[in-house]
This record gives sequence, structure tokens and C-alpha cells, in this order.
Amino acid sequence: MIQRITYTVLAVCFAHMVSAQQELKRANAYFGKAYYMDAIPLYESALPQNKSSSLVQNLADCYYNTFDMKNAARWYKYLISNYGSKIQGDYHFKWSQSLKAIGEYEKASEVLTDYYTAQGNTQKLEQLQKENSYLENIRALGNRFDIMNLAINTPTAEFGAVQIDSHIVFSAALKKKEGTAKRYRWNNQHYLDLYSQPLSTIDKGDTSSTDFSKTVNSKMHEGTFAMTQDRKTLYFTRNNFLNGKRKTDGDKISRLKIYRADLVDGEWQNIIELPFNSDDFSTEHPALSPDGTKLYFASDRPGGQGSFDLYEVAIQSDGLYGAPINLGPTINTDKKEQFPFLDTNGNLYFASNGHPGFGLLDVFIATNENGIFQKPDNLGLPVNSGYDDFSWSLNRDGKTGYFASNRPEGKGSDDIYSFSETKPLIIEDCKQFIAGTITNRTTKEPITNVQVRLLDATGNELETRVTKEDAKFKFKLECNTGYRIEAHKESYEGNSKIFQTNKERDTVIDGSMDLYSFEERAKQEAIVLKQKEEEAKRRAKALEEKRRKEEIAAKEKRVLEERQAMENKEKERQRRIAGAIEREEAIVKEQQRTVIKTEEIHFDYSLWYLRRESRERLGKVIKIMKANPGIVLEIGTHTDIRGNARYNKKLSQKRAESARDFLIKNGIDEKRVIAKGYGESQPIVECATEEACSEEDHEWNRRCEFVIVKWE
Repeated sequence: MIQRITYTVLAVCFAHMVSAQQELKRANAYFGKAYYMDAIPLYESALPQNKSSSLVQNLADCYYNTFDMKNAARWYKYLISNYGSKIQGDYHFKWSQSLKAIGEYEKASEVLTDYYTAQGNTQKLEQLQKENSYLENIRALGNRFDIMNLAINTPTAEFGAVQIDSHIVFSAALKKKEGTAKRYRWNNQHYLDLYSQPLSTIDKGDTSSTDFSKTVNSKMHEGTFAMTQDRKTLYFTRNNFLNGKRKTDGDKISRLKIYRADLVDGEWQNIIELPFNSDDFSTEHPALSPDGTKLYFASDRPGGQGSFDLYEVAIQSDGLYGAPINLGPTINTDKKEQFPFLDTNGNLYFASNGHPGFGLLDVFIATNENGIFQKPDNLGLPVNSGYDDFSWSLNRDGKTGYFASNRPEGKGSDDIYSFSETKPLIIEDCKQFIAGTITNRTTKEPITNVQVRLLDATGNELETRVTKEDAKFKFKLECNTGYRIEAHKESYEGNSKIFQTNKERDTVIDGSMDLYSFEERAKQEAIVLKQKEEEAKRRAKALEEKRRKEEIAAKEKRVLEERQAMENKEKERQRRIAGAIEREEAIVKEQQRTVIKTEEIHFDYSLWYLRRESRERLGKVIKIMKANPGIVLEIGTHTDIRGNARYNKKLSQKRAESARDFLIKNGIDEKRVIAKGYGESQPIVECATEEACSEEDHEWNRRCEFVIVKWE
């Protein structure tokens, strides 16, 4: 059972593979016949299983040839990203063109830049850079035309319009036929015919359009045409079809040919193909010189510059034709040049995707100077766009006419637009200016005879100006370029500016400069030197003042700190003294002094030696002084008034010294003890005479006092 299922699955897969291969074969067959619209869905269905380079390449080309540029860009990107080394350069060009069509101009340029860089093709890189600059110059002109999509346009193709007297004659997909009419499988539209419509009804749609000629129009394509001034001869483009017979080349492709018809009794008759046609290549888009002696056309015949080129052929007086002459590399490129048209002055207009353009076909003009066509110029915006813009025709007024375009904003496929020129085609490189005035830096007055030099970014001199009375100068500059200007004059210091221009056209950059005279500089330098010296003095004085203030502040701080320290020390001392007084009953505050109270120290009459009980009583003083080493003690001895005052003074001094000696002998530092004899000068009890006081009063006055005079 399992084996049967396996066989079944394999059979289904094989059948699917065979079907896919058959569909791809069909797609390739359609592609080979240019049935692009039929090929696209077949290629798309094959993509999930097959993204080979050939399939992706063909699919991208199908979209490109049917003007689905978004999808074309998508698949060209995939093709080159995955198979880049195997892909020809033409596909990089198509990718770039597709990107231009959808408005991605920077990316379009980048695609070609990368390709040329990889190829090492510096010539192409330089050419691409010049083309980009050229297109910037064209863009800078803005819109040169007023254009209008004509009311005769439909969702199918209309193009190749030319005003013939009071009518407009144009090519269009088959109108007013049954839906079964044959379609052109390139784009699934009906085949093209020539139509005519009165100019007076052009704004009323295509309802007034009629077959230009039933003898000219056929079941194949009839396209662009040219008519002689006498309106008796018609040249037109048609597939290889004559007398009801269609011919093809070896690939079964019916090439385009140019036919001629004569107007006989109001009908176009005697239709013949021109002798320089061929079944193997196309000859198309006839145009006549103003005098009718030359026929211009496009052809992809061998020996050209590449793809379709423009040719001219002489129309001889006997009705025969000369040999076709290629218009040469000035006009033709390796891409397409088609749809020629000549105005009354013999200037050549044509469509090309090989000259610098905005994408796909653009319309160009090659002016005729003494019979020689000059280098073509892009006609500019908005006639040209990212899509095909072609089949230009100019009315006799030289300002109005028609062109065709398949731009997306149209009604569909190719549309005819009328135009009216509003600006001349004057193409200039992007330029800016630098201008200014040279003045004296000090006086602000203009300076004459100043040499102003313009240099490039590498220092090469480009131009020189010498200022006149107004001291002004001006230079013309390129855009996006670096420059330097310098100004010099004898007896002046030079000046310069470096600057970079941008893309903004005709901008004027201010290059004004001032110059400094050497004399003024010397004056200013002397002033500056003096100012510096004065400033140095001021700073030195300020520094000295600052230093002085800092010293004063430091001294004040130091004094304050010392005072604070002393106060703290005094507080601490007072605290210790207070503590000591509190601890020692013998230490007593007495009026404005502090004393050590002891029992009376007595001396014998008129003697100074310490008695035994006095020595014992002094022991208390010694103990207190040893306990408080910061005490400095004054031993003050006093006498009564009896006896001589001088004697009493000496006696009291001896008694004080006797007590002092005793303290010193008992370990008290001599510096801590002061002996002071007061005699009878400080009695406790005032005695007017010896007899006025009692013995007790005299004893009170005879005393020894221990006064603390210092306590650290």
C-alpha cells in the first residue's frame, strides 16, 4: 500500500514538473515573438520553483517592454544582485532606466556608477558624471512648456500627431471596430491605424476621429507619417505588408517599413514600399526636410551605431532615392534614436534613450548650422519625463505642437499632448558669484588698487581683479566647488577667505574683506603694548593689594584665633580655679582677690624667723601649691603702726622672705613665690595713734596674707 502511495506521489510530482516545463516553454515562445503580456503570467507562475537568470531576465524585459517600470526595476535588481557577473551591461542600463521612470534618479546613477567602477571604465564614469551635471542644468530651467493631455486620448495608444491644415492626423489603436478585431500581443491592444480629426473638435474627445485613409490603413500597424508641402505625397510606417500579403524575417517577425502613397482624385493610391527597406530589419518614422529634398527615418539596419539610428536619404528629382546615410555619432548612440522631425529651419527633433535624459525616450533637438546638425540638447521639462516621450511635431509658429508620452498620469498607454513653449532653451552650467568690497579695517573706507585673486582649492590662481574707486570686485564660480580669495596691497597686511559653493544657482556670496595697514598696525601694537604694561601694573598692584589684604586677614584671623585660644584657655583656667576653690576650703575669693586662708602666722616681736606653729601652718599652703602648679603666690606681710615706718617696712619684707624661703625649701619653685613686705601701709584696723588701738587691733594688723596673683 505504502509503495503504491509513493508511486502516486512521484507520478504527480513528475506530471507537475512536466507541466511547469511546458508552461515555461510556452512563456519563452511568447517572449521570442514579443507577446510580452501573454508571457508575464506564465513566468510569474514559474518563479516559486525557478528563479534562473534566463527566467528572471525575460520577466524583467517583459515588464520593461510593457512599461511596468516598478516591477521591471524589481526584477532587474534581483537579476543583477544574484547573477551580476554573468549579466551584460545592457541590463544595468535597463535597471537604471527603470529606476529613473519611477523617480529614483540617485539610485539610477548609482547603478551605472557601480557597474562602470567594477568594469574599471573611467571613460564611462566621466561621461556619466558629465551627463548628471548636464541634466541638473536642464532641471534648473524649470518647466519650459505648458502641456495639456488632449481630449482625444483613450486608455489605448495615441501618438504621432501632426497638424495638417485644419486637421490633426495621428496614430491610434484601432477604433470603432468589433471586439473580435485582431490584437497586437506585445501589449494586447488593437493594431495601429492613422486617424484624422478636425482641430475644431479636438477638445470633444475622439468621437470625431475618422480613418485617415482606407487604402493606407490595413489590418497591420500604420504609424508615424510625413506629408509633402503640396499635400500630394505621403510617407508612412507600416508592418511588412503590401497588397494583402504579410512578410516576415527568419524569426517570423514582420519588420516595419516606410511606404509612399500619392494623392489621386482625393484618394491615397499607388502605395509602394521604399527601395531601402528590408525584410530583415526595420525602417520607420519618416520625416521630410523643409524643402522636401531629403527623407529622414529611423532604422536598426546593420552598420549603425547600435539599436535604432537616424538616417537621411536624398529624394531625387526623378523620384528615385539616394543611398541612406547614417547621421553619425553626433546624433546616433549605441541605444535608440527614433521619431525624427524637422522644423521649418531644418532643425532636427528626435526621441532617444541614449543621450542624457530623464528616463526611457526623451525628445532632443539638434540645431542645423550650415547644413550640419549640432550636438543634441534635451528639450527639458515637462515635455520629457521618466517614461517614453516621443513623436514631437512643431507647428509653423515654432512655439506650439504635439508630442506623445506614456507617463503614468496620462489616460493610459501612449497619449498625445499639446505644448506651448514658454521659455527658451538656454542651458548653462550651475554658477554662483562671490562679490564684495575691500575696506580699511581702521577707517572702514574703501581701498583702491587692491589685487584680489581667486584660487582653486589646490591654490592655483584662476583670476585676478584690481579694485577701482568703489573698491568692489566680483568673480563667477562653479557650483559645488571649493575656492579661496586673497586680497593684497603694498603697505597693507593681506587677507583671505576660504569657501565652498553649493547647488543653489546664481547665489552671490559675500566676499568682502578689510585690510590692515602696517602703519596702523604699528600704532595699534604700541597701544596694545602700553595697555599690556598698564594692565600688568594694575594686576601687580591688585595682586599686592590682594596679598596685603590676605596678610591682614590672616593676621586678624590669627589674632582672633589666639584671642579665642586665650579666652578658651582662660575659661579652662577659670574652670580649673573654680574647681580648685570648690575643692579647697582654704582658697577663698575675697573682694577682688583670691587668697589661701591659714591660721595666723605669728612672728616674735621685731623678729622675722618662723615659729614652729607657723611652719606647720605653712604646710597647708605648700600642699595647695603642689596640688595646683599653676598658682603664683604673693606672700604679703604686714606690721602694726608701732615703731618706725621704715623699720616696719624692712621687717615685713624679711618676714615675707622668710616665709618664701620656707616654701622654696619645701619644693615650691621660687618663680611661683613672691615675697612682699607692706609694713604698716595696709592696716585692717585704722589706728590714729599707738594708744588709739587695743592690743587685739594691733594683732589684726600684724598678719601674713597668701594672695594668689596668678593662676595658670
